[in-house]
Amino acid sequence: MLSKSGRCRRMGIFLALGTLGCGAAAPDPIVPSLVAPAASAPLALEVDPFIGTANEGHTFPGATRPWGMASPSPHTTRVPFESFLEGGMQANAGYVHGQPELQGFGLTHVSGNGCPDHGAPVIAASLGAPPTSPEAYRSGYDSEQARAGYYATRLARFDIWAEMTATPRAGALRFFFPASEQATIVVDTAKTLSWVEDRGAVRIVGPREIEGSVTLGHSCAAGNESRLHFVLRVDRNAIASGTLEGGSVSDASEATGDAMAFLRFRTEAGDSIEVRVGLSWVSIEGARANLEAETDGKSFAELHDEAALDWQRRLSRVEVEGGAADDRQRFYTALYHSLLHPNLASDVDGSFIRFVGNEVGSVAGEARYTLFSLWDTYRTLHPLLTLLYPQTQLSMLRTLADMADSAGAPPLWEISGDEVQMMMGDPVPIVAADSFAKGLTDFDAEGLYQTLKRAAERPSHRPGITEHRSLGFIPMELRQDLWGPASTTLEYSLADHAMARLAAALGHEADAARYDAASLAYRNLFDVSTHTLRPKNADGSFFDPFDPDAERASWRPNRLGGPGYVEGTAWQYAFMVPHDIPGLIALHGETEFIDLLQWVFDTDRFALWNEPDITYPYLFTYVDGEWARTQQEVRDAREAHFGTGPAGLPGNDDAGTLSAWFVFAALGFQPVAVGTDEYRLGVPLFDRVILHLDPTHHSGGRFVIERASGALSPQASLDGALLGSPAITHREITAGGTLRFQ
Repeated sequence: MLSKSGRCRRMGIFLALGTLGCGAAAPDPIVPSLVAPAASAPLALEVDPFIGTANEGHTFPGATRPWGMASPSPHTTRVPFESFLEGGMQANAGYVHGQPELQGFGLTHVSGNGCPDHGAPVIAASLGAPPTSPEAYRSGYDSEQARAGYYATRLARFDIWAEMTATPRAGALRFFFPASEQATIVVDTAKTLSWVEDRGAVRIVGPREIEGSVTLGHSCAAGNESRLHFVLRVDRNAIASGTLEGGSVSDASEATGDAMAFLRFRTEAGDSIEVRVGLSWVSIEGARANLEAETDGKSFAELHDEAALDWQRRLSRVEVEGGAADDRQRFYTALYHSLLHPNLASDVDGSFIRFVGNEVGSVAGEARYTLFSLWDTYRTLHPLLTLLYPQTQLSMLRTLADMADSAGAPPLWEISGDEVQMMMGDPVPIVAADSFAKGLTDFDAEGLYQTLKRAAERPSHRPGITEHRSLGFIPMELRQDLWGPASTTLEYSLADHAMARLAAALGHEADAARYDAASLAYRNLFDVSTHTLRPKNADGSFFDPFDPDAERASWRPNRLGGPGYVEGTAWQYAFMVPHDIPGLIALHGETEFIDLLQWVFDTDRFALWNEPDITYPYLFTYVDGEWARTQQEVRDAREAHFGTGPAGLPGNDDAGTLSAWFVFAALGFQPVAVGTDEYRLGVPLFDRVILHLDPTHHSGGRFVIERASGALSPQASLDGALLGSPAITHREITAGGTLRFQ
């Protein structure tokens, strides 16, 4: 049963919020007519953006568009670097549900990340003297509303109502003020979510416009930096303006460093002031062009309707029937979260910042993207985009190819045109091979492959690769300089498998054979005595002391992961060989493999928040007669870890990775052997699902998934013919037809 606040968020009644009965009553005399839901976009109302804003899901509730650059959203807490290191509260996307106050609205955000970044610029509304710090524009809030493409709340301290929507590259905010001689709009470049300090600049262009820029970065204490540019416009002339630098108010038109600017207005009760903010990673001129191209001549209501209809068009790619209302909300919110990243990096004219080096590139008629959380997203998110949104995924492949060409090596974890390198492995080959195997070949695959091939042998790109090639694994002697030698060995094995698939597809047979052999390096870590893939020393002995349940290493206790592992225990890596599960089963023996895998679930050693074991429920399908175990574990995981409230995600969404897992799990299949065209079957959540296929990339019009009523047996048919195994190929799906779970 939904809580009262949850019901109010879903009702979509916005015409007279004073009648909602949610939170505090609307103050007299202001009862603004906030924009109503678009009747032609019902799926926007199925989305609850508050899901994931607690329990360290680190999503944000604000307004955005599919893969949008702009995301106006409230900030409750800014986490200083020192507090983050001490393990204090995190608000990596700026917002934690239930915190008592807001500190303005940021225009850019990272969803589900493990560290804070972006959040710039911050826009705030207040009354009285110009605020000289976030404390001065901080406010309690109530009556929050959110749906896909829209957010609204009341700032209780000032009795100001705020609502916002977005275009792909601009935020649109509307503030309803009480009567005041000092109604103020503030733009703050200092208090972003980034750990880069005092690197902003603002300039008042006129009584309706402010322009500026701010340096962001240092994500997870890395050295990445990028410059975001913006142009802010309001819909009426200000009666006064000024800047603030280091907390001091000035009537100067420019400020740098710890920089803020403000516009002051005289308002009657209920007056609204609209704020439009164009963004660009390239230049202020680009931000202005983006703003004008996407918002000029359009009312706030029209911009909101465009956003809602954009979400309707994307979300309706999947049509579900049956299931409870909460199931629909969980599903469409998960699909929504899967379409936030990677997000736009290019301007309306095609300009973008190329990867590392700040060189400006340009592409005509196609978008370029940023924020590739690849260690996470290669597992579920990019396969989901490949299946449901192939044209967007193709543009992302072309972006990755351009990044690899620009830097001479593919990105590992890219954000805003710079490398963060917060994780390990070599994920771009996996993404490229997976999409290529599923028919997305219209990118410079050969050029990308040659860059990947050169980079794969360089320690600067693959730390520990020299030892990996000579020993067949990465030894624990490198543990001080390389996070998780065992985990990295497994990631390189998977990346080499992907390289083999690309090489074979491109006609490089000798390379394919060499990479195929290298992909079996994981076998060198198999320990028959513990049934784990156990870290080894350079002399070939297994590392001791060894506790497969250890979650921290004594020499690096501030990083999650047992000795030799990254963000997981030995059990969460014991089956992390998605490219060769039959080979891993042969090492264990079928009975031992099934018994051990079931034991991992029965003893709560499976952690869905942890990417390395995200495919575990589907591994039973590789042994004849054991598919029913997969169906049970998928059901259990869906219900235990994905809910309808703010804590409805099991942990960091990691740029949509967990949400994409749920989408696949609800459809009834999951990509396990990434880099190939196969999916393993589970059990669908709904009675009937229709995938509306892409006519440009797929031969079929739609693919239907049906679940028989009553108890399910582990059996399925494709167009009436029983499947010989619990698996289906991408080609079989995209040809159209009906998959029926008997």
